[in-house]
Amino acid sequence: MRSYVLALLILFFPASLQSQQVQQRANPAEPCHNQKKWTIPDDYYFAVLAAIKPPGLGRSLVRIVFGGEIKIVLWTDGEKFQLSTDTFDLPQKSIGKFLLDLDRSCQLPPDPEDAAALIKFNWENKQLSAAQFAQFHDGFATALAQYVAKIQVRYRPLMSRGMIGSYLDAVNYKIIYDNTYEHNEVNAWDVPENNALNPMAAWVHELQKFAAQTFHRPFGRESKE
Repeated sequence: MRSYVLALLILFFPASLQSQQVQQRANPAEPCHNQKKWTIPDDYYFAVLAAIKPPGLGRSLVRIVFGGEIKIVLWTDGEKFQLSTDTFDLPQKSIGKFLLDLDRSCQLPPDPEDAAALIKFNWENKQLSAAQFAQFHDGFATALAQYVAKIQVRYRPLMSRGMIGSYLDAVNYKIIYDNTYEHNEVNAWDVPENNALNPMAAWVHELQKFAAQTFHRPFGRESKE
């Protein structure tokens, strides 16, 4: 009888172990799994981008951050006015591809900030005058006011049509503004409106042009001209 029970255990244990292994491989919640394709969730990728900040930014009184993997940052602590931008050296030439490679090798940290810390960034900084900074700040505030004013203008047409608008082959600009009192995150499409450029997109173009002249390398739209 004992030998019969032992034989059953021997037969059952490998089958049970194999079943558990198959279940683990098929579990999408596993941090590292045996699949041919991996994808990085959008919220993780954008959290990594949000962690890209020039040194000292946390002490700023006013900051305007534009861009994704390559950023252009206007910021001031009240005494120093600065324009900053980053470069990074990765074999993949892209942070997105770098994260994908980490995931494939089972080395992707759970915390996006830890992933950002694995990337070596080089920050270039240019001191601005108070007047230069104020000019960009005032230009952004004016463009933001026009951006917000469109909320009410668009309301009734949206309700009457009952359709969601969208743009094809258009660039979307994300700008984050913070002065410790007001915090705004703007997503503006680079498309003409009423035969004129979107005011927020026009402001971004001016910033890109100024950054290209300052750091002697192309940025965004400037890189295509």
